[in-house]
Amino acid sequence: MIDSVEDDDRSLATQVQYRMMEALSEQNKALQKEITQRKRLHQEVIDTNASLEQRVHKRTKELQQVNQQLKDELVRRKQAEERLAHLANTDELTGIDNRRAFFSKGEKLIANTCKVRCFFLLIDLDHFKVINDTHGHAVGDVVLETVGKHLQGGVRTTGARSSTRASDIVGRLGGEEFGVLLVSDDLDTAVLVAERLRETLAETIIEAGSDTIAVTGSFGMTEYLDGESLDELYQRADKACYSAKDAGRNCLMIE
Repeated sequence: MIDSVEDDDRSLATQVQYRMMEALSEQNKALQKEITQRKRLHQEVIDTNASLEQRVHKRTKELQQVNQQLKDELVRRKQAEERLAHLANTDELTGIDNRRAFFSKGEKLIANTCKVRCFFLLIDLDHFKVINDTHGHAVGDVVLETVGKHLQGGVRTTGARSSTRASDIVGRLGGEEFGVLLVSDDLDTAVLVAERLRETLAETIIEAGSDTIAVTGSFGMTEYLDGESLDELYQRADKACYSAKDAGRNCLMIE
């Protein structure tokens, strides 16, 4: 009887042990399944992050390219605007300021005359019509271009002649007429500059085939008076220029 009880106990223990092993096995399977799922989810996260990084990198590169294109376009537009402004303000033949730019800059200059003395020098080339009629307009253009270069090179268009740091202004006002706004500390200095320009033109020789052309100009100069407009200053310089022509040309007259 005792042996029977012991056998039952052993059988019960075996069953309990078997059930425990089954439970552990099920738990282990569940754990392995959870681990597998977590590994899969983890890999999905890694793959998703990698995909996002690739997309972000690609998008960033695209945005950088677009930004660079925009920068390049802004540079091109700025350069185009500068070229248009240059063309709008430059005399095509001589490369110096045209009448519009000359008077625009001149208005700003005389608005600052509380600090500077300003002299309007008007130059009208002598017998220019004869040069055109005799040698042709192509030679006449060479004369105008040469005069423009001499005038531009003979004044200070960057920096200042006086202590005010204001610059001189040179322009072709039309036809064979040129204007210079001189910034100077005094009349004597302005006269020296004007005479140097006149002498430079008088020493200029231009070849036209077998002929040579001497270039001279009639110079009229006047000083800006407080309160007058640039056009009024120009009109007074023009009268002085006519006086130079009446005096025999190739000379400087001061109004």
